[in-house]
Formats: sequence, C-alpha cells, structure tokens
Amino acid sequence: MKKKFLAIVSMAAMLLVGCQSNVERYGEPLIFTTGTTTGVFYSLGAGISTMWTNELEKRVASQASNGSIENLNLMRKGEANISFTTVNIAYEAYNGVGSFEGKQYEDVRILGNLYPNISHIIVKNDEKYNSIEDLKGTSFVFGAAGSATEVESRLVLEAHGIGEKDIKANYVGFTEATDLMRNGQVEGVNIYTGVPAAAATELISTVDSKVLSFSDSAIDHLVEEYPWNFAYTIEPNTYDKQPEAIQTVGQYSTIVIDESVNEETVYQLTKELWENLNLLQKSFSIAKQFSPESAVAGTADIPLHPGAERYYREIGVID
Repeated sequence: MKKKFLAIVSMAAMLLVGCQSNVERYGEPLIFTTGTTTGVFYSLGAGISTMWTNELEKRVASQASNGSIENLNLMRKGEANISFTTVNIAYEAYNGVGSFEGKQYEDVRILGNLYPNISHIIVKNDEKYNSIEDLKGTSFVFGAAGSATEVESRLVLEAHGIGEKDIKANYVGFTEATDLMRNGQVEGVNIYTGVPAAAATELISTVDSKVLSFSDSAIDHLVEEYPWNFAYTIEPNTYDKQPEAIQTVGQYSTIVIDESVNEETVYQLTKELWENLNLLQKSFSIAKQFSPESAVAGTADIPLHPGAERYYREIGVID
C-alpha cells in the first residue's frame, strides 16, 4: 500500500511544474502550489493532493514553486487556489505589509496549520560564539532570498541587537549554507524548519558546530511583536553534542486557501486531511508532527476559511 501511494505521489508531483494562469477558482483541478522540487513542501504537497483527489473524486493538482511568497502571489492573482506557506508570510499578505506592501491579499484564509518551523541558529563551535549577540561583525546565512527563513532571520538578529549593516549577509538555501560553513566561509546560519531538522543534523555531524539559545529578552520581543511566533524548547540530545535544552522561537507551516473556494469543498478537504493523517504519516515523517489541535493555533488573526472552521467546530477543536 505504501509503495503504491508513493508511486501515485510521484506521478502527481509531475502533473504541473510550470505556472498556470487564469485558474477557474470554482473549477477543476484545484491548483495547490507547494515549493521547490528539493524541499519538503513539494513532495508533501504532491502526497496531500493525491490523497484529496483519490478520496474526494475532485482533482487537486500540485505545482512546484519558489515557496511561500510566490505561492501567495499566485493565489492573489487567481493562478492558484491552495498553497503552502508559513504564517508570517500569510500575515504579510493578509495585511498588505512587508513583502506584500501595496499588494494586499484580503481573501487568503487558513485551512490548517501543519508543523512548527523552528529557528536553529548554528555557529562554529568556538568560544568566541556563546550567544547570538556574538555574531555581530561575522558572515551569516539568512536563508534563500525571498524565503520565510530570510524574513525570520532578519527579525531574530534584530531582536539580539544586530542590524543588516552589522553583519555580512549571505542568501542561500540549507544545502549551500552547510557547504559555506564546512568551507569556513561563514560563521553562522539559521536552519529554519521542523525539529529534528535533517539539515541541522547534517551540519552538526559534519562541521564542528553548535546551536545557540536565544536570549530571554529576544524571545519576549519576538513573541510579543510578531503574532505568528511562539517560544519553543529544543529538548536536550535532539542533536549530537547538545546536552542542554535550546531556547528558541518558531511558527507554523500552514495550508492556506482562497476565500472563493466554496464552503462545502473546503469542509471536505479539511475533513479528509485529518481523517487520513495515518496514511500521510506512513509516507512522510514530518506528518507525525501534525495534529488537528495545533491546526488553529498561532494563526496571527488570519481568518479560517468557513469550511475549515466548520470542521474544527465539529470535532471540538474550537468552540
């Protein structure tokens, strides 16, 4: 069964890799934009699309993209119906700020949060770097340009008193960041993904490095000022040579959907997502972090789609 499911996922991932324009918002297929072909969003989106198509007899086609910001722009322009993003990017789109200044997208709605992305500030295992403040004047990888990681890294450093002028910024993905650390070209990087993070595990196991805790004041600032953030503890021994807990912050990856998709369709999509969770967990380890109880947490006041809200009320997640 697992092999059959994975084969179907692979076929679904190949359905759409370019951008379709003029999507019929009530028609089929529903277009689900995901992420780059090497990332978690891409394969997971293909799996969820396949599951929805099989269970609902309503075609949902996954489509590769450059990630959160592009996904919300495609939805805003009517070229997609459903997308993966992080809550901070959905917040910017809904409120017309940040990356969406002058391009407000008021019709974005939450279908459900999936798993927390956690900031791992990883530095060389050197006595010079015992706090994030010690990174001032160094070279640091913010994340890929235009990614949620880049946005969050900027906020994390600012919360520790480090502006962009105080640091040499690099904008690359996790794989390239590991290479830069390995080659001694940067002193630190933010690996912003779920826990345990494969990229963090690889980096720590191949480069003499360590994860830094946030200061208490920085955590307070990040949680109070940015409604998508929450405090998070990385438990001891999650990573090699990590005997103590790491204090950091995170936010949820989420599925968003356009308000125009009708309520009954969104109710069924939400219901099938959670009632087929065990199937997804067999094929995607990250799905073990999904729970309907977390689906409506940390949404930064972005509205739930009425169809999703109906399901969460039905199962008692919200009153």
